[in-house]
Amino acid sequence: MLDLTILVWLLPIILPLIGAVITPLVHLLFSKLKAERATDFFAAFMLAITLWSVINVYFMLINPAITPTGVETILIFGSPTSGGTGFEIDIFSWFMSVVFVSIGFIVSVYSIKYMDKDTGLDKYYILLQTLIAGMVGVVYAADLFTLFVFWEIMALSGYSLVSFRKNKWEPIEAGYKYLIMSAFGSTLILFSISYLYGLTGTLNIAYLGSIISTVAPTPLLYLLIGMLVSGFGVTASIVPFHAWLPDAHPAAPSGISAMLSGVVIKTGIYAILRVGSVIFAPSIWNFGLIIAGFAVVTMFVGNIMALLQTDFKRLLAFSSIANIGYIIAGLAIVFVGVDVSAQTIALTGSLFHFLNHAMAKGLLFLVSGAFLYQVHTRDLNLLKGIGRKMPITAFCMILGVLSIAGVPPLPGFFSKFMIIWGQAATGSVAGIVLAALTLFNSALSVAYYLRILWITVFSEPSEKVETVKESHPGILIPIAILALAIFILGIWNTPILDLIQQVAGAILNPASYIGAVVP
Repeated sequence: MLDLTILVWLLPIILPLIGAVITPLVHLLFSKLKAERATDFFAAFMLAITLWSVINVYFMLINPAITPTGVETILIFGSPTSGGTGFEIDIFSWFMSVVFVSIGFIVSVYSIKYMDKDTGLDKYYILLQTLIAGMVGVVYAADLFTLFVFWEIMALSGYSLVSFRKNKWEPIEAGYKYLIMSAFGSTLILFSISYLYGLTGTLNIAYLGSIISTVAPTPLLYLLIGMLVSGFGVTASIVPFHAWLPDAHPAAPSGISAMLSGVVIKTGIYAILRVGSVIFAPSIWNFGLIIAGFAVVTMFVGNIMALLQTDFKRLLAFSSIANIGYIIAGLAIVFVGVDVSAQTIALTGSLFHFLNHAMAKGLLFLVSGAFLYQVHTRDLNLLKGIGRKMPITAFCMILGVLSIAGVPPLPGFFSKFMIIWGQAATGSVAGIVLAALTLFNSALSVAYYLRILWITVFSEPSEKVETVKESHPGILIPIAILALAIFILGIWNTPILDLIQQVAGAILNPASYIGAVVP
C-alpha cells in the first residue's frame, strides 16, 4: 500500500495534474456566474501550483535519499521483486525536475501578460500544467511503462500547445507535423520496450540493467538500442528526426517555444542517457561512435540552417538543434566507455550545457515574444534597431546571446569548454576529431548570434519599430530573472558545477542506481 508520506516526493507531478482537473471546473463555475476575471484566477492558480512545485523540488535536496548513491523508490503497484510500476528518484532525476519546474514557473509568469489577448486561456493553462507534470513524470519514472505514459502526456500537451492559436494555419500545420513525427518516435519506443519486456519479464529500469548486463550483445539488441535512440531522438530533435522543431517553435506562443526549446527536447536527452547508462551499460555496449555521428550531423545542420534564417524564432529553433548536437557530443564520450576522468568532464559539460541552454534559449524565446508582442513580426529585417527602443529587453537578450555563443565569463563558455576538454582528454583520434568539430561548430554559431545583435541592437531603427516602447513589466520581469540567473552562474558557478559533477558521477556509476533498487 502506498505510504501517504511519500506523496510529498510526487507533488511536482500531483499538483499540476490536480490543477489541470480543477481549472475546467472553475471555468464552468465562472461561466455560470458570468464572472469577468476568470483568466486572472487561472493565471494566479497556475502560478501557485508551479511555485509550490519549485519549492518542493528545491527542498528535496536536503533529503538524505537524494545523494549520488541514493534512490528514493516509490512503488505504485506490482511486486517489488520484479520491479513493479512506480517512481524512483535519484540525484539525476531530481536535477532534471528542478530545471523543468523552474522554467515552467518562469513561463507561467510570462504568460499572464503575453497571452492576455488570446481566448480559451483555461485550456492553455490546463495544457501547460499537464506538460510540466508529463516532463517530471518522465524523469521520475522507475520503469519504461510509467515513462511511456508520462511521455505521451507530455507529447499530447505539446501538440496542442503548438496548435493553440487554431484560427491560424501555421500553428495547425506545425502541430500536425509534430504529432506525426512524434507518433513515429513513440511507436519505435513502444516496440522496443515491448520486446524488452518479452525478453526479461520486467520494465523496471534498474532490473533491466541487472538482467541485460548478463546477456551477450547481439545484433537484435543493438537494433533495440537504435530504435530507442531514434524514438527518443525525435523529441530531442536529433538530426534527421528534427524536421518538426523549426516549424513548431515559430508557430507556438513564445512562452511555449521557451518550454519546447528549453526543457521539452531535453526529456529526449534524459531518456537516452538513462537507458544508455543503466540498461545498456557502456562497458558492455559500445555505441558511442553512433552517438558521435548523430552529434556531428546535428551540429552542422543546426548551425548551417540557422545562418540562412531571417525569421527570428526559426533561427533560434535551428540554434536549439545545434546545441542539442553539443550536448550529445559530450554524451558520446560516456557511451564510448573510455577513461572515467574524460567521461566525467564531458558529461559534466553536457549537463551544465543542458542547464545553460535551458536558461539562455528560454530567455531568447521570451525576448522574441516581447518583440513580437510589440511589433507583430518575427522578421529580423523588420526588427532593425528594436533594441534601442527596448533597452532593458535588449540588454537581457545580449546576455543570453553571448552565453549561448560561449563568450567568457558567461556559463555557456564553461559548459562548451568542458565538453571539448572531455572529448580531447580521451587521447583517441576519434575524441580529438570530435573535439575539433565541436569547436568549429561553436565558432560557426557565433556568426548568426552576432548577426542577431547587429540587426536588433546596433542597426538604426526601422520605420516598423519607431514607435515601440519597452516591454510591459509582466513580460520583462521573467526575462530579467533569467538574465540575472545567467549572469550569476557566469561569475559564481562553483556550487552548481560541484552539484552537476555529483550528478555526472551518479550517472557514470549505474551499479549504485541498480543496487539501490535490486535486492
